[in-house]
Parts: sequence; structure tokens; C-alpha cells
Amino acid sequence: MKLNWGTGILVFYVLFMAVSIWFISFAMSKDVNLVTDDYYSKEIKYQEQIDRVKRTNNLPEKLKVKVLGENIVFRFPSIFKSDKIEGNILLYRPSNRYYDHSLSIELNKNNEQSFSSENLLKGLWKIKVDWTVDSLTYFNEENIMVN
Repeated sequence: MKLNWGTGILVFYVLFMAVSIWFISFAMSKDVNLVTDDYYSKEIKYQEQIDRVKRTNNLPEKLKVKVLGENIVFRFPSIFKSDKIEGNILLYRPSNRYYDHSLSIELNKNNEQSFSSENLLKGLWKIKVDWTVDSLTYFNEENIMVN
């Protein structure tokens, strides 16, 4: 069967439209995970974040985060008393925000807090620790691998 040029153009346009409609429906069905839902308000407070990071970097002893077996251990600087530290720990999963975990800081007398990594997916996690001591705020962020 021989096709004339008009039929070829029509077939091309029909295929082009079908592929375009398929691609648009495919793209619209994908979930878009933003890092945070309220990114605009966090952007406005960014200078405060810079100040917290500088204050944390100027500490003589740093916050230590270690994966020990099935536990993640947070050791806060010994210059602070454990009963004075308040704040939260965010375990942030970059690949999917639905796996994020948030903990409040509850230290033992050695300025340590332990969290079981048993329920965490294997792979990369970002640990974001935001804490306050005597109305001064601090922030630390580290990457860990859970095996």
C-alpha cells in the first residue's frame, strides 16, 4: 500500500499528539517532594540559621553523631549541662520526606542520647540537630549512612 504525503503528515501529527498526551499524563502523575512545605518562611529566617551555624562552629567541642550497631548516638558538647539543653533532632531522608523522623532532645547525665536505627531504611540520612542553651540557639547538620 502506497501512502501519499498528506497521509504521512496526518500519521505524524497523530503520533506526536499521542506521545505528548502520554508524557503530560505521566509527568502529572509523579509526586513532587519539596524539601519543606513552608520553604518561603524558612528562606526569610536564613540569616538566623547562619548565625546558629557560626555559633556552633565556634564551640570548642563539637556535637558528635555516630552509628554504633543498631543505634545512633548523639553526644553533645560537655561544656553544656544536660538539663539545660532543649531542642529537637530531625532524621531527614533526602529521597522521600515521608520517612523523616523527629525527636525531642532527652539527654542522660553524660550529655548523650541514643536512638535505635532498627526502623530506618538503609542508606543516606541527614541529621539536623537544633538546640538551645540559655536562650542561645545552635544548629548542626551531618550525613550518616545506615547499613
